[in-house]
Order: sequence, then C-alpha cells, then structure tokens
Amino acid sequence: MHTEERPRMRVHTLHALFADQARRTPDITAIEVPPPAHGAERVRLSYAQLDARADALAARLTAFVERECVVALALPRAGVELFVAQLAIHKAGAAWTCLEPGTPIDRLRFLLQDSAAVAVVALDEQRDALVAAGFPATRIVSPHEAVPAAVPTPRHEAGPDSLAYVIYTSGTTGMPKGVMIEHRMAANLVLADVEHFGLGPGDRVAQTSSPAYDSSVEETWLAWGTGATLVVVDDERVRSGPDLVPFLRDERITVWCPAPTLLRMTGCEDPARELPNLRLLYVGGEELTADVADRWAVGRRLENGYGPTECTVTVVRGIVQAGHPVTIGRPVRGHRAFVVDESLVERPDGETGELLISGAGVARGYLGRPDLTAERFVEHPVFGRVYRTGDLVRRDAAGELHYLGRADTQVKVRGHRIELTAIESELCRFPGVLEAACRVQSPTTNPELVAFVVMSDDHVLDADAVRAALRRTLPEPMIPGRIARLDRLPRGAAS
Repeated sequence: MHTEERPRMRVHTLHALFADQARRTPDITAIEVPPPAHGAERVRLSYAQLDARADALAARLTAFVERECVVALALPRAGVELFVAQLAIHKAGAAWTCLEPGTPIDRLRFLLQDSAAVAVVALDEQRDALVAAGFPATRIVSPHEAVPAAVPTPRHEAGPDSLAYVIYTSGTTGMPKGVMIEHRMAANLVLADVEHFGLGPGDRVAQTSSPAYDSSVEETWLAWGTGATLVVVDDERVRSGPDLVPFLRDERITVWCPAPTLLRMTGCEDPARELPNLRLLYVGGEELTADVADRWAVGRRLENGYGPTECTVTVVRGIVQAGHPVTIGRPVRGHRAFVVDESLVERPDGETGELLISGAGVARGYLGRPDLTAERFVEHPVFGRVYRTGDLVRRDAAGELHYLGRADTQVKVRGHRIELTAIESELCRFPGVLEAACRVQSPTTNPELVAFVVMSDDHVLDADAVRAALRRTLPEPMIPGRIARLDRLPRGAAS
C-alpha cells in the first residue's frame, strides 16, 4: 500500500520564511564563516544583518528583473556573499542558478545560455571567465555593489508558484539539464524539516555541500528555517577527511549532512566520543551501508535521506539504528510514494519495482526540455502527476522503503549524481576513441569512476590528455579516476 499524503501545509516563498525568522530572532547569528587559517578573521552575520545585506543587493538586482527569470551566481562557497546573494535574488523576484568557480568555459557558456540568465553575481576574479563565455560585462554585478539601507521594490514579485532556483544535473547527451524548483516546493521541505527535526537557536548546522547541488539548499534551510546558525566549512576542510572531525568538534557542530563516503574518509573510529555535540547526522546522496550506519548511529540521531533533484532535495527519509536494517524510510510530509512494475501498476509490499513520487516537491520540469519533462514527469491514471525516479525499491511490511539501486545507467559517486552515458558520449569525441564504457568500482567502500575505451590502432591512449579534454566540458565529479584501454568492450558493456 502506498503512504497517504497528510494535509497540506500553508504555501510560502523562501524569502518570506526568512523574513519571518529574522523578525523572531533578529540578533541570533544566521551565518558564521570560521577562518580558513590561524590569524584570519571569523565572519558572523545575525538574521537582521543578513536580511539587510540581502535587501541592499536585491535593490541593485531589481534593475535586471522584469518577469520570472534566472540570475546566476559565480561566487565561492566559503564566504557570506553566496548566501546573501541567494536570498537577495529571491527578494528581487528572480530565481538563482549556481556556477561553480573553475567551471570550464564551454560548460559555463552553455549554462548561461540555457538558463537565459539576466545577470550574474560574481567577484571581480570571475569576470574574465564570464566575458570569455560570452556574457555581457554590463550584466555582471559584484555582491558588494549594493544600495545601502535600501529595501527592494521588485518589478516582478515572486510568489509561491514562482521559480526559486534551477539546479543542473548531467544528461545522457553530455548536455546538463536544468531542474526547475518553485518556492512552494522548497518551502514545503523547509516547513516539513522544522516539524520533523525540532532544531532551533543554539543548533549549529555545518554547510559543506556545493551550491551547484541541491543538498546545499536543505543544509542552509535546516538552519534558517529554525533560527539556528549555518556554519560554512571551507572546501579544503571538507576534502581533508581526518582533519574534518576536529574542526566539527571545535566548532561545536550539532547538525551535519554528509554523504556516507565522507564519513568513511574521516577515519573516525569512535564518533560518539570524538563528536559529543553532534546530535543529528542527516546523510544522503548515495547508499548508506550497514557498517557506516552501525558506527555513526551510536550516540546521536542518524537520519537517512533520499531524493532526486527533481523532487526538491529530500522526498523520503527515515531513522537508522545501529544493528538494524538500513532503509530510506517513508515519504516526507506532502508526498506519496508508489512501487510499480514496468507497466506502472502498483506492486504489493515486499516486491521490487520502480519508485514513483507524487506531491508537493515534484519539480515543474526541465528548463526548455518539454520532451524530457514529459518522459520523466508522467500523468498517472491513478496517482496523478508523478516523477519516475528510475530507482528500484521495495516496501517492507512495516511500510519502510528499501533502496535497491538504479534501473538505468545513472549512479551516485561521493554524493554527486552522474549519468554514465554522458561521460561515454564525451569520451567518444576524443580522437581515436571508437567505443567507451564507464563503471563505478568498489561502490560500497571508496567508489571510483573508471572508464574503458577501445581505440583505433593508430592512436595511443594518453589518459591525462583524455581527462584534460573532459574537464573542458564536464564538471570534476564526472572525470574518471582511471582510464583503461581494451581491445574490445565486453558484450553489453556500452550503455
């Protein structure tokens, strides 16, 4: 049986939710950026200060916003500017999309054109790359280029049904596709999280995800929806593994949302002792294995979240206890989950099938891709509008969903969603490559993306050159760690 949808919550915009919180807790620290090195300055903004900074930048951005549109962000994560700008864009009546620093020029050009960005908020050091990608310099706005003490008067007022953000995911042709999330969809998750987790002032939420991935949205609003403090962890510390645990301990982090692979990388043998302040560990982005769950569930609440970008970050979740089977739980409030066969007919509990999701968080669709939207966002004769996840699950007798893997070529590597055929398509563009196949090896320990290529007799495989070519069009998570030459691909290896 499918899970019944609970009564709908009131719809909101994200910036209205923030304004309400700022009125309730104006002097509480909303965002804190610890210094990346000794001697550097720690940065803090209260809810009132963040609200005022966002108003000032929004007043500048309103000049570019006349209707529902997208403003792009090309800002580093380790600072307050990115978070001020996200809020400012909402206040100006627009939606945001994030461009990671270091994005290859060709991909940058595609993202700016595909999103039809009316402006880009960027630091001075990003200007040359944006201009090289063909973006007008007159539409590049510094995050410090604001109207002091100004309250924005947007020409387009964003409402609950307006676009809030666009997150790009990989596509089967190598071209990213933009997932369109409206304010009401994101606000539903924020309010469900407020009810579900019981966080509040005094909690310190670690922010470790890239803004180009939707996991960063839930991290941010776990804090801002409750009056907690968002603590921004710089990229070097996130990648450091063992050095991350002392940092989280010293910063008295109470909430952390890592991918399971990152938990392995820390090498932490006794999390209950080494992280005594950590009371909520909210994992997602890839499969949570039993050994990781058993180690990290002791001494805190361990929540396992699941959700494609197309369903607004997290759509199914559940508590995991040491020594018990790992499940992905039940639907987040406002959603329903269905397990179906190839004909989209619901299967009984205990049987494997594809997971369909309906409800408040199901995205508007893919930006400028009505064909792909119609393929994945389906009007079901019984369930209504649903998203076909392509994931295989089964529901047990207790109503808990068990994740069983992908039904297609899409995989998760260190929390990043990757379409293997997109990488294979790019590999086949390289001179001398006749065929290509990609696989993830050691998926339960330290996942590695591996590519296998068949090359013409007159070409020698230069793996470094191939990787360099891929980096011109693909983001770093899609670059294979190892590239091997084969005389021929095994039958069925190519996607």
